[in-house]
Amino acid sequence: MKLKQKIGIVSGIVGAILILLIFDNDGNKPTTIKMASVAFLMAVWWITEAIPLAATSLLPLILFPIFGIMSGEQISSSYINSTIFLFLGGFIIALAMEKWNFHKRLALRIILIFGGNPNSIILGFMSASAFLSMWISNTATAVMMLP
Repeated sequence: MKLKQKIGIVSGIVGAILILLIFDNDGNKPTTIKMASVAFLMAVWWITEAIPLAATSLLPLILFPIFGIMSGEQISSSYINSTIFLFLGGFIIALAMEKWNFHKRLALRIILIFGGNPNSIILGFMSASAFLSMWISNTATAVMMLP
């Protein structure tokens, strides 16, 4: 583990505890203070990449019910959304296509079919993007079509 990551872990936890201790005595809404401390912890861990970004994004699932900010059912419903699964599935398909070099084969096939004329190549990539968008999300298609 790099020094930056160790500093990020410690400073995030210390900062979150300080927010809880300093602002909790002012009579503010305790839920707001707890939420601010979790947000601070996540921000520091995201910036320093102390733990993987995906693991940091799962902290609310654990910390919100512990601090009484939201119930587990309420917070998990934000993570389990049909739109999220649509994007996730599209990105998984795009990663699979990239792993098996489908993107290179597709690019070479487009050049072979449409020729070397720049306008024809653009038409080919537009056609391939439209074709792929039928099965995966537009965002995942755009990511896959980038060099």
